[in-house]
Amino acid sequence: MAGYMVCWPQDRWKQIKKAGDTGPIQVVYGSIHARMPTIVSIQVGDTVFPVTQMNKHLYVLARLPVTHREPAFDYCMRELGSQHSALIPQGVALEHQTNGRVTYWSWDCKSYQSLEEVPADMQIIPWSAQVEKPHLEHQNPFNCCSKWAVWGEKGSTIEPRQLPDELLPSLRFGAMPKPMNKEEIEEVIEGFARSAKLAKEGGLDGVEICCSHGYLPSQFWSSYTNLRTDEYGGTFENRMRFAVEIIEKVWEAVGEDFTVGIRISADEMTMDGTTIQDATQIVEYLVERVRLDFIDVTAGDSSTYAGSTHIAPPSPVKHGYLSPQGFKVRMAGAVPVFIGSRILDPSEAEKIISTGKADVVGMTRAMITDPEMPNKAKHNKTDLIQACIGCLQACIGHYHKGLAIGCVQNPLAGKEEKLKEKIQQKSKRQRILIMGAGPAGLQAALTADAQGHEVILVEKQQVIGGMLNTLRKAPMRHEMAESMIDNFSRQLSMSNVNVQLGISIDNKAITDLKPDAIICAIGSKTYLPQQPGIDDTRITLVDHLFTKTKEELGNRTIVFDFGGDWAGIEAALYMAKQGCEVTLITARLHVGEGVHQYLRNEYMKELYQSKIKMKTHFDFGGIVEDKVIIRNLFTQTKEEIEEWDHIVLAVGRVPNVELYESIKHLAPTVLQIGDCLAPRTIEEATTEGLEHVLNLPALSNSIR
Repeated sequence: MAGYMVCWPQDRWKQIKKAGDTGPIQVVYGSIHARMPTIVSIQVGDTVFPVTQMNKHLYVLARLPVTHREPAFDYCMRELGSQHSALIPQGVALEHQTNGRVTYWSWDCKSYQSLEEVPADMQIIPWSAQVEKPHLEHQNPFNCCSKWAVWGEKGSTIEPRQLPDELLPSLRFGAMPKPMNKEEIEEVIEGFARSAKLAKEGGLDGVEICCSHGYLPSQFWSSYTNLRTDEYGGTFENRMRFAVEIIEKVWEAVGEDFTVGIRISADEMTMDGTTIQDATQIVEYLVERVRLDFIDVTAGDSSTYAGSTHIAPPSPVKHGYLSPQGFKVRMAGAVPVFIGSRILDPSEAEKIISTGKADVVGMTRAMITDPEMPNKAKHNKTDLIQACIGCLQACIGHYHKGLAIGCVQNPLAGKEEKLKEKIQQKSKRQRILIMGAGPAGLQAALTADAQGHEVILVEKQQVIGGMLNTLRKAPMRHEMAESMIDNFSRQLSMSNVNVQLGISIDNKAITDLKPDAIICAIGSKTYLPQQPGIDDTRITLVDHLFTKTKEELGNRTIVFDFGGDWAGIEAALYMAKQGCEVTLITARLHVGEGVHQYLRNEYMKELYQSKIKMKTHFDFGGIVEDKVIIRNLFTQTKEEIEEWDHIVLAVGRVPNVELYESIKHLAPTVLQIGDCLAPRTIEEATTEGLEHVLNLPALSNSIR
């Protein structure tokens, strides 16, 4: 299931401890997603202290997800049992509860076996004291603290170097490091050991020490980042000392009847980073000196743009691309190897394991998309599995925004408890007409069908998908779009939805159907700015671009981007692949501002490799005397581009509202969802498709 580490500066904890005089301490949990339950706040008496997931003032263990082989969502906390922890290993622990066992910790890390033993001002109210131990299908369930790490970056003062050596700043975070002294090194090593002991006493079976992604242990063993001249720097053996001492201390703390492994980046995928040759040398050295029960192989480096992409690689990164590195690490270490990253279904996992590339496969985002995937595979129902589309928007994208983890393809993810009552609610069967088979309409149709309604889905095009059919022609988003269309197609084929394609339904036909509810989900159209020369035949809207050739586009092309999202970037890349010289002009502060940072990293790499010129802070001012006018959004000055052949506009979208206005009186309930309500992203479309249908009983007899 999951766990989370909560950290504050000591002065913040003193406030909490003082407030504890007025009443007991209570941990307040928000939505729990796959891998990580989110602790929203801690209430002490009448005072509520909000929790931040990554505190910049502490450098010890901020994140403690726990891996499990069973679907891990918030509803599983009820159905499978509670396995979570809320700890501060550097001196403060609030609660540790796993598999029904509870250990209580006071602010100074004194442990108590019962709640009555805890001092009144430090009393903890366990969140899930009534939850029974999990009932699992698997014969040998294994519960392990995962991604157990000291980060050593992003505001941290940890860095394995000593003054006056040259210090290397983080290129991604723009942070300057501070070298660790011996006392800090010893404190961190001891913190690892103490935290492992807490994990064992809490009932876990093992821990995974995170040495990947350029975090602290890997900073020590890297010859590029470690410039120390003491016993922790210089030779390879000295640079490995920190990791070895951590593992040795952990084993001293937990004893032999436990499981300890590490996570390592086999290739940091960045300049001057660890390579697979380095990784195999590191693994060989470690397994000769310390016991390692497994090695979890990943890739990337959190401190750089290019390297950070591989923390959660997006589509179109190749599926299972780390399996060759996993095999090399497996051969070097002769211990069980785990791999993950872009492994989307059981058949891919089976191929990796059966060919000896790894012993265990991790599939985090795939199980957010379909938390029942292991059970479906077990019962030979792989055709029912919903595939991760690799968009990053609601999983790691939400995490980076401090929001509960969700999923674009599975909008129920992270909302199971919130929507449980509505899903189980028995409502009167209604005839629901859904107009538009884009993501919003498709999700609405499937949700309504699952709720037992009669569903008629009408689409004027000959195919389902809406805007996804434009995306599937784009250079870097085609896999995402095709995967989503495939997911929806398979779900529709197993549903009772009456799908009518190539149909334009009029008001009389709607009236004859006598629907109880109409859901309008007919999308949006490209915005056309009213500027001089807008009728020039050399202007193409992005929706109509992806079938044009270089002969139609000419050599010198310009893309105008409004939102910093996929549309302008994909247009530029498409034309570059056609052999055009491309200039991408965006109104945003930087190119790709509207997409997730890991996808933006991939976009920027492709833009540079395609030799596309980029210009920020300008918008389209029209065409005057055959010159393209661009306007600076800060100075309001204008510039002219004289040499050009074609313009592509990706300058926003406007909702298709005309149909809704003409039909809003034709049924007791008429709703707008998705882009025809307001152009946004696929996440809003599928979320509204789910939630508006679930709200239908409450909305009946109303006009919306």
